[in-house]
Amino acid sequence: MVASLLLVGFADETVAFLPYGAVESIRQDVGLSYLQAGFLLALYPGIGLLATPLGVVADHVSRRVMAAVGGVGYGVGLCLFAMAGDFWFLFTAVVVMGVAGDAMVRAVEVALVETTGDNVEPALARSNLLAAIGDLVGPLLLFAALGTGLGWRAAFWAAGALMVAYGLFLASQPLPSPAEPDDDHQPWRALLEVAKDRRVIVAGLLVAVISAFDDTFVGFAVAFLITGSGLTPAIATLAAGAGLAGGVAAAAWASRTKRRKVGLRPCAVLLLAGVLTLMFVPNVVAAALGIAAVGAAVNLAWIVLQARYLTLRPGQAGTTSAVAEAIAQLGVLTPLAIGVIADHHGLTVAMLLYVLLAAVFVASTRRQ
Repeated sequence: MVASLLLVGFADETVAFLPYGAVESIRQDVGLSYLQAGFLLALYPGIGLLATPLGVVADHVSRRVMAAVGGVGYGVGLCLFAMAGDFWFLFTAVVVMGVAGDAMVRAVEVALVETTGDNVEPALARSNLLAAIGDLVGPLLLFAALGTGLGWRAAFWAAGALMVAYGLFLASQPLPSPAEPDDDHQPWRALLEVAKDRRVIVAGLLVAVISAFDDTFVGFAVAFLITGSGLTPAIATLAAGAGLAGGVAAAAWASRTKRRKVGLRPCAVLLLAGVLTLMFVPNVVAAALGIAAVGAAVNLAWIVLQARYLTLRPGQAGTTSAVAEAIAQLGVLTPLAIGVIADHHGLTVAMLLYVLLAAVFVASTRRQ
């Protein structure tokens, strides 16, 4: 059962990369502006803000049903994306993907915390390792679809089928049931208590900064390599995929039981170095190395922060996760800002915003 829970990151990250990695191909095929593309990229994770109550629900309902319905719904959303022919069809598909995916992840996340107990941190590291491998598989899937001439839609059809299969697999697993209702821990009362916890708020704000460098960053990095460096979509995607191997290596190191504890400060410095390398060293190898550094920094910082907030309030992992990650949705404003700046001043100028955000993260982790 634990193995099925650990796979959620792999499944989610494999398919979650596709809208970002294929952003330029989708934009040209469907006829979107950079602003529209940026809006969709922001909406994908941003819809999780509206789905915040799902984290509370995960503390009180059947995790098996919630995870299975979420997984199947996620797959349906991917198939809708593959059929899209205009902005509003894409909008609908992104909403379905975002809500269903959030339900699946939150249900599995709570089940994993309750199943592993005191071993939650190594379990989260292993889950993140599989998610990092998914980060690598996603670009390979897209590269295969583009390189063979099948196009970006074929990648979405394949991902949709795989996600539906995973949802059905979760339906067969004996996930732990929620605790009996407690008058002192009613859903909405618990949500208010968690929302007032300063520790949760701080964790959410830090996640907001690093979330700007997840798949949204990779998507615009691919577009930057295509428009600014003259690479073909397939080669730019391959460079991004190779760079994401850094995230896999970092997560593998973090999953070791005997390792030196890492703080947020080194992660922040590595993040800034990676962005600067991508932006100012003009060749494909440097781009891959820069993205690798960003991927490693983001994965390590995420593991540290996730382990921190999921264990802050025992028995309320879903609610705590929902509040922290709702605050973190501030990070989804980044692709929208990138889109506005790119439409008016060009993508190269817009990418400087990532340099600024990395510098802010370095400053904010001075005492972490």
